[in-house]
Amino acid sequence: MSQVLWFIPTLFWMWMIYDCVRNDPEKNTWLWILIFLNVPGAIIYFLVRRLPLIDLPIPNYVRRWMRRRELWNAEAAAMNIGKAHQFVALGNLLCDLELFDRARNAYETALEKDPFNPQALWGTASLAMKNKNFETAKSHLETLLKLDPEYKYGDASLAYGKTLLALEELEAARVHLEKHLKLWKKPEAYLMLAKIHAKQGNSQEACRLVEMMLCNLRGSPEYHYRRNLHVVRDAQKFLRKCRYSPKD
Repeated sequence: MSQVLWFIPTLFWMWMIYDCVRNDPEKNTWLWILIFLNVPGAIIYFLVRRLPLIDLPIPNYVRRWMRRRELWNAEAAAMNIGKAHQFVALGNLLCDLELFDRARNAYETALEKDPFNPQALWGTASLAMKNKNFETAKSHLETLLKLDPEYKYGDASLAYGKTLLALEELEAARVHLEKHLKLWKKPEAYLMLAKIHAKQGNSQEACRLVEMMLCNLRGSPEYHYRRNLHVVRDAQKFLRKCRYSPKD
């Protein structure tokens, strides 16, 4: 039993070293702290570097109970006032509570009352993408981008690129993402564009785009880099495959 208790702190220390080597942009500094301070260093690393990134989940039933009064008020406003704005607010709240079918109904009702409501178009398109109904998402996003090409600071434009890629409309997706990247240097857009080039047989350009994206991320503020770690991992996997593909 004592050997097991001794091994647990050591396992935790090794886990923190692994996380540091794999994910931390300041790993050269933190590795020295982890090596010299051992388990106390692992605790410091966890509290300072790892814990702020952990989004502790709250069970859905707890969140719904905590916000039940807010939901009742939103439902009452939608019923009594009944304008598009109230149904959009209800849809947004239902999405937060992960009641997605009811949220879709609320957004669709908002669109019946105002077919050009940007928030309702965005909400409906987002839920359609979640359900992999990309044709519906594409239609709503096209309408939204005609109303406001910069909606949500390029998030709608990025989503439109995703729908085109999902629908295998590669040339249209390539043209759109190239325009998108002139305005917003979103890491996901670089990776999507690289995947399109790879599918079109241009692996050299695909590698160049991913390497540029990774370089930009490494030179960005630490918070931005860590927030995009999932993109970094996907990009590194893609780059390994890309480098071993046949040259153009």
